[in-house]
Amino acid sequence: MLNNENSVSNEQLELMNAMDRRFRVGDEVTGEILSITRDGITISLVGYKTDGIIPLKEITSKEDPELFLERLNVGDSIKAKVIQIANKDNLVVLSRLEYEKEEAIEELRTIFNENKSFEIKISEIKENGLVGFYKGIRIFIPASQIDVMFIKNKEEFLNKIIEVKLIEFNLERPLRIVASRRIIQEVIQKEKEEKAWSSLNIGDIVKGEVKRFTDFGAFVEVNGVDGLVHLSQISWNHVKKAQDYLKAGDIIDVKIIDMDRENKKLSLSIKELTPEPWSNINEKYPEDSIVLGKVVRLNDFGAFVELEPGIDGLVHISKISHNRIDSPKDVLSVGEEIKARILSVDGENKRISLSIKDV
Repeated sequence: MLNNENSVSNEQLELMNAMDRRFRVGDEVTGEILSITRDGITISLVGYKTDGIIPLKEITSKEDPELFLERLNVGDSIKAKVIQIANKDNLVVLSRLEYEKEEAIEELRTIFNENKSFEIKISEIKENGLVGFYKGIRIFIPASQIDVMFIKNKEEFLNKIIEVKLIEFNLERPLRIVASRRIIQEVIQKEKEEKAWSSLNIGDIVKGEVKRFTDFGAFVEVNGVDGLVHLSQISWNHVKKAQDYLKAGDIIDVKIIDMDRENKKLSLSIKELTPEPWSNINEKYPEDSIVLGKVVRLNDFGAFVELEPGIDGLVHISKISHNRIDSPKDVLSVGEEIKARILSVDGENKRISLSIKDV
């Protein structure tokens, strides 16, 4: 009889010791839901003398917490982490967020190791980049990793969902997880360029958009590939500046005259789409005919007169006036219309000799 009483007493003592367990911040606990309110969840902590509470803001970051609560029922089992030993009501404060963060960290570790892409929502714009969160974990995207091109206005990404890849995953304090959108864009751009290059051939006539200008021509984008229209290929006329003939954003027809897939060089021409003006020059400009033209350039030995776009003739200084002149500028000016006699036509060397004084 005494042995039975001692056995019962020992069991009660063990139960009381078990009920006197103490919490530590960071402990993971599992409990049964006692009540669900708009403020959070109260749970029974088996083996402890007190109950726990999960505030609404600590329930989940994966979705709207209120929607999450709608799927729970009294009596359900739920897992969380201790973030405060006791609040003013002497309840242990718990968090599902901290538990989710650990899960998210492990997910990100796998994503990093397997070099996978994933989506995040951008919630902060910083001077040096963007900040987004993946299931509560902060992820930084440096400005240089946003796009293949320089981004002037980072604000356009605020609240946008973008696809990224991790390029740094450091769990040492402070936690540093860095992602890149650029490396994904580079792959997309490369695939687009390869597809474009495979569709292009010398001699093709294609549409392109004028993107930017240089001293030696204009860059035109054709199916995602940048091609150059050199000054000499813009017009049969003498071209000093591409901007005199084109403007950014123009959609134009161009002809592919050369291409180097290995070095990604595409040469384009606009003038090749129009007839070569010297092809039937002798028929159009018979010798000894009188022609009307415009002075386009003056130099020490004479004046160049445009007869039509791409066709210039030279009036030698000796053929400008019956009077002796020291310079063509003494009697002519650029832009002036004059009549001249055609003295000779050399189609092979693209030369026409003119005379004003013989009219």
